[in-house]
Amino acid sequence: MAKKKNIAKEIKSNVFSCNPDYDVIYDHLNESFEESLSAILNSILSIFRDINKGKKSGEKKEYEEETDINNEIISNLVECLIVYIEEHRNKNVLNKMHDKIDIFLSNLSKSFNWKELMNIEKYISILVSVQNKCLITGNSKGKGDKYNFIMYLVFKKKDIELLSKYLFNNMNELIISNNILPSVFAHIIEKYISIDEDNEDSKHEIKYFNQIIYLFLRGKLGEKLLSKDEYLCILKTSNKSFVWDLIYKIENDFVMSREEVANAYGVSFYFPPFKEKYEYVDGNTKDYTKQEVLTIDNDEDTCLDDGLFIKKRSNGTYRLYIHLANVPEIIPYTSNIMREALKRQKTIYLPGATIPIFEEYLSSGILSLLPNKVTNTLTFRVDVDTDYSLLLDTLTIIPGRIISKHKLSYEEADDILKKANTPLSENLNLLSEIFNRLSRDNLRIKSFHKFKNILSQRTDTNSSKSDTSPSHLIVEQSMVLSGRFVPMLNKYHNLNLIMPWRVHPKFDEEYAKKILDEIDHIDEMSDALRRVARDYFPKSYYSFENIGHAGLGIDGYVRVGSSDRRAMDALAEYIIYDLIINRNAGDLDYKYYFWEKEIKYWCEYANNKIAENNSFAEEYSYLKKNGKILELEKK
Repeated sequence: MAKKKNIAKEIKSNVFSCNPDYDVIYDHLNESFEESLSAILNSILSIFRDINKGKKSGEKKEYEEETDINNEIISNLVECLIVYIEEHRNKNVLNKMHDKIDIFLSNLSKSFNWKELMNIEKYISILVSVQNKCLITGNSKGKGDKYNFIMYLVFKKKDIELLSKYLFNNMNELIISNNILPSVFAHIIEKYISIDEDNEDSKHEIKYFNQIIYLFLRGKLGEKLLSKDEYLCILKTSNKSFVWDLIYKIENDFVMSREEVANAYGVSFYFPPFKEKYEYVDGNTKDYTKQEVLTIDNDEDTCLDDGLFIKKRSNGTYRLYIHLANVPEIIPYTSNIMREALKRQKTIYLPGATIPIFEEYLSSGILSLLPNKVTNTLTFRVDVDTDYSLLLDTLTIIPGRIISKHKLSYEEADDILKKANTPLSENLNLLSEIFNRLSRDNLRIKSFHKFKNILSQRTDTNSSKSDTSPSHLIVEQSMVLSGRFVPMLNKYHNLNLIMPWRVHPKFDEEYAKKILDEIDHIDEMSDALRRVARDYFPKSYYSFENIGHAGLGIDGYVRVGSSDRRAMDALAEYIIYDLIINRNAGDLDYKYYFWEKEIKYWCEYANNKIAENNSFAEEYSYLKKNGKILELEKK
């Protein structure tokens, strides 16, 4: 019995041999189309990975040689597909190839980050071109890499923030071109008016394309697109209500109420009419009300989420307390109010307005560490040695209650730091020394912040904050330290915790070094270079899997410092109660089972929602700045 050929293996071996035979690969396509197409796409994926790997680590000459080889291989593989398309104008075959490439591109968008996608941009564009050739109607309206890549970002990647960057960085070329922008926008409009209004699942799609259209119609891009009435004419062929809502906004130059802008991004200035109301309760908490707790925030802030206290011990060491707003002590996790906070994710700060995650009586009342009132806290306590290093065997988390004694603005704290021989100035200076020591010891975070500050044109590139005042550094480093405490406890006591980790992939140090070397040879970094570098810079995100936080130079980080402003901080507090404070109470296996599902769901949701909130804030700020938000807002 003849052994069945493994076509996929044969094609891959052929592709990566010293002398690929593309006639043989084409014969395989004719012999077994679907299996061969999958093998070709998998080979291309392997090349994409090699390209990104080589970009990071290869020598320049070696990388250029590899690039030439990869270009030739991909070009020849694509040529095989194009020839096959031209010789097989069969609807069934073309649809299968179109769909296979479609799935490939969709998976590709999840496999590579922004920088990696930029490295393979032209190849993605080539594959989109192959897809277009599979359309029997031949209705591809634009040509070229930029057209194809924008189409990929809009219809496959579906990342508005990334698309916004790409449009901004290529704005001049897009405005000059009479083909790219109008063609892409025509596709977007066609897709938009084809959405089924009566389908319940279409709400998300309508919202997404609304945001895409707003992005295209903003600023100079919008001036180009709306210079003619052709898009309005296309829109007016529809009788769907969501389309006519858009027409109304366009014809009124996007002047709208703040609520209309918010609704387009799934944001609300108002809270549902909850029947749940909460009051302060003492609970079974440690009494820290005698401590001289201080807070440092902006003068006008009333949502205060962290306080500090330090005292000297008889043996010469110090005891540091970081008191955090304690959401679980007041609000049940399963409450409607907490679910609403998780849906909102993060307090949004706008010009002249703020959208909090909790109603004001909570965020600026019961939960806030305002002075002269008893407030529940989640308190991290740790001893500090005489050289200002942490004594990790003393680290603990305690539900507590405090009465904050000193509400300081950053300016007031800086003034007090300059004074001598007062208890408050001594405490602040001691806190400053401790946090500076922790920051100085971490060389990775120092290097990271230097690069980031250069990109942001800050005067003090060695600072970890744009404002280099001592009080800002105290607040920043205390928040970093509180985020390190849970991983420290986890490691020290072998707890095997699951958490909504805040992770940050290792940024490309070779790339950073290259940029910094270029900066050393010019007086000022060009805006174009700065934009490119900033776009390539990786971002932190929430994850069930802990891969560490390269930006902070640490192996684990859990945000807990702003639980009345960030819902994921509050989520971490609930888990701390169950898996650390009350670890031995109840069924631990069930707790892990429950929280694993919650963490996985909310991490994915948070990453998407925070990006959407950022897009909303950007859109709102743009409209507000240009006088397009109605002054007579609904109350």
